[in-house]
Amino acid sequence: MVHYDTAAVRQTPVLCPKCGSHRTEIVGTSIDESIIVIRCNACGARTEIPNPDRDEEAAAAAHMFAAEA
Repeated sequence: MVHYDTAAVRQTPVLCPKCGSHRTEIVGTSIDESIIVIRCNACGARTEIPNPDRDEEAAAAAHMFAAEA
């Protein structure tokens, strides 16, 4: 039986900014996970976009941590 981590599975797909297709997949992230890299399986475009799953509190905490370092 296959089990998926439901926190890691996106409920709504990210649309490709080039062609508008929903056939995208996440292929990379920034170190602080504020940016994700998506690849469109329809047109092949790769795009860096802000992470829609990252909440504001986590972003503020990461920013404060980076400022202290």
